[in-house]
Amino acid sequence: MARGVWAAVLAAVAWCAASLAGEAAGTGKIVGTITPPGKATKVGVAERFPATLMKLNDKLHWGKVDPKTGEYTIVGLAPQKYDLVVETAEGRIEGVVLEVLGEENEPTYDLNLGTGELKVQRFDIKPYLEEGQVLSPEEQNKLIRQKLRLAKLEDHLQKLMTVAQFMDTNRPLYVHGTPKRAVVLIELARKSAFYADKGGEVIWRIETWPYLWMNDVWHKPNKGLRVWQRLRLSGPEFAKMGYVYDPSLGGIEVKAGEATKRDCALPEKLPKSLGKVPE
Repeated sequence: MARGVWAAVLAAVAWCAASLAGEAAGTGKIVGTITPPGKATKVGVAERFPATLMKLNDKLHWGKVDPKTGEYTIVGLAPQKYDLVVETAEGRIEGVVLEVLGEENEPTYDLNLGTGELKVQRFDIKPYLEEGQVLSPEEQNKLIRQKLRLAKLEDHLQKLMTVAQFMDTNRPLYVHGTPKRAVVLIELARKSAFYADKGGEVIWRIETWPYLWMNDVWHKPNKGLRVWQRLRLSGPEFAKMGYVYDPSLGGIEVKAGEATKRDCALPEKLPKSLGKVPE
């Protein structure tokens, strides 16, 4: 057989072997370590697609995790961004991307509404202080929230939660934003009886709501709302369910022919401030 033919055959065999191993040409992979070892039962990524009216179209790609070392690998991923998904005996932790238009040129913040933890990027407080003025941590936090218009958004969200809606449990979880735009991660549930309820069922959703600062008021546009998860399950199933969303695990970029490294330290328990935990 001619040398050129043999080369073609060997190349084809190599390509098939790579494909069978989940590493087809033009794909990349995500690798890393989950700590503590043995806590993760499954590790994968979510590939996001626009949802239809009643159906979520996201695709999950599961990888392999070593229970002894916590090292994991997810192969055969097309070049784009993914959100890490980790399942434990207690439930699932899923990445989520929170971003707003033009944020790369603005001061930004991340606020966990359950814990009160506030992280601020690219915000200079000095122009708002008088010469020689020193603020306590509490005073500084208050000033930052005021100048980023976060205090007004928090007040708006608090009032919104008191408005009667179909979803009888509405809980803002996390806010990411700038002085001009914000996105709110929110948990919604219908726990009381509803039409077509089969008896004791619960409807549970995770959404992100966009906000825009206009005329000294935060407005929620009609467009831009996104549903990340929508479940309908029995009361006992809901009580046992653990399902939280962590912005730090979102937006992992995969490049063709490369391994993207992302380690993940799991909390001792699923954080209630970021979603549903077992009751």
